[in-house]
Amino acid sequence: MVTDVAFIQYFSFIKENQSDMNKLWLLCLITFTTILVSCKKGDNGPTEIYGTWKLTETWNDPGDGSGKYTKVKGKARYIVIDTAGKLEGDAMPGIVGYKILDTERIQILSPEYALTVYHYKLTRNTLELNPPCIEGCGLKFKRM
Repeated sequence: MVTDVAFIQYFSFIKENQSDMNKLWLLCLITFTTILVSCKKGDNGPTEIYGTWKLTETWNDPGDGSGKYTKVKGKARYIVIDTAGKLEGDAMPGIVGYKILDTERIQILSPEYALTVYHYKLTRNTLELNPPCIEGCGLKFKRM
């Protein structure tokens, strides 16, 4: 008998507060939908410089500001950047290593050249390297 009374009281409570519960469910649904829609879709994934990169574009400016990136033609060329500071590949011959200086600069190591600081820009699938050229130059790579 006690369980019957509790059962009846429970359903009476639900019936009396049904409109409040509907409002609560609606509020929860709106909140969840807003959070879901506002989630950024985009460059999710690794943004580490390590890995294999294919050279896709080069930029050479004649000194008058008219330079632009052009697609690389011919045999595919690559660089491999490992976590230990080693950089190798036919896209940048003579380069043997690197050291990340900050989020925009990387020091390139070569036995043939003095230490050189490049500017770099990294996204999930692209790497842009800009050596210190007087007239402007750059390399764009795609993650493999």
